[in-house]
Amino acid sequence: MSWQSHVHPHGALVPVAPRLWQVTGSMKGMPLPRNMAVYRMADGGLWIHSAICLDEPGMAALEALGPPRVLVVPNGFHRLDARLWKERYPAMEVVCPAAARGRVEQAVRVDAEAESRPPDPGIEALRVPGVKPVELAWLLDSGDGGKALVVCDMLFNVTEHLPGFQGFLLRHVTRSTGFFGLTRIARVAMSVKAPAFRGWLQEMADRDLRAVLMAHGDPVTEDVGSRLRGAAATV
Repeated sequence: MSWQSHVHPHGALVPVAPRLWQVTGSMKGMPLPRNMAVYRMADGGLWIHSAICLDEPGMAALEALGPPRVLVVPNGFHRLDARLWKERYPAMEVVCPAAARGRVEQAVRVDAEAESRPPDPGIEALRVPGVKPVELAWLLDSGDGGKALVVCDMLFNVTEHLPGFQGFLLRHVTRSTGFFGLTRIARVAMSVKAPAFRGWLQEMADRDLRAVLMAHGDPVTEDVGSRLRGAAATV
């Protein structure tokens, strides 16, 4: 398994807030886009959420932001490139939710559970009400006086339907495209209890967030509160 074999077409680092960036990439044989979030901590090191292997110019652009220090494997499914990142940056700390540790460690050794000790005062790990804790949410200081919310699979924002047979499955079976909100597959996989999760989304909507980033779909950066209220209606 080599780094190059895991590099698939991807875009550039796109700034979302002064200390926060996103890269959108692809997966072989799958039309669903996947995202990596990159956050610059107070010490200049980078916090990487749901890592994607980038080409060498992409990695050089990332390293220009700071040294990768913390790798968050957000759940037991988003572990595809984690081992290669750890091999490339051996000093980087790998963290994941406690409930996902067994599955994540099938791919890469975990140094710490994400709930135990946030690596930076600007990072807060959140246990989300009504969601099985195989995945957490993250509240980050955006660098402009506000906060940004980062999640993995508990919310999707793939608003366009995707082509082909897999696109058909994503639209009609897993109910993962065409809207911003909770997908059918996430509802089942995370044993979502609708009233509690809906209430949490409404609480987040009242927080005046600057952005919401997720592993699949565009970041929400405008009308964030009203978009989150709309997402709550999908639960």
